[in-house]
Amino acid sequence: MATYQTTYGNSPRKGLHGQIASEEKANKISRTVEAAAGIKFGQPVQRGLADHGVAPFAAGGKFIGIAVLTPNVLPDVAPAGGYAQFVTGAFLTSGQMYVRAGGAVSDGDAVYYNSTTDAYVNAAGTGIVGPIPDCFFDTSGSNGDIVEISLKHRSA
Repeated sequence: MATYQTTYGNSPRKGLHGQIASEEKANKISRTVEAAAGIKFGQPVQRGLADHGVAPFAAGGKFIGIAVLTPNVLPDVAPAGGYAQFVTGAFLTSGQMYVRAGGAVSDGDAVYYNSTTDAYVNAAGTGIVGPIPDCFFDTSGSNGDIVEISLKHRSA
């Protein structure tokens, strides 16, 4: 029989990129992934071309939500760490989510997504989309830290 985790660090992980931080007030919807490359967990999406379809969020797109981390996705189906094309995924439309910071961010900052690094930042730039509507950082952090964002629940 396989051995489960037998050693533990001094402090547990705060959360994982794309994991819902609290379901106290959260709303998720199911949508079909249209993008051939799939959608990564924690990636923002916009309305797709087909009924109930989604595609990666891009400038000028109609933002819908953020891909929710789920253990139900098969590990041998591309992309690793996300939903494959034509898979029905879960997308957070309002609530709290853990994400990876792509630089220094502060509580109350606007939220942008860097599609190159798959991380969230607080300013526009090359390869960065946003700001994500009605979304703010709810905790502060540095590059690589897991931070919390609030979608439609907070204001700056």
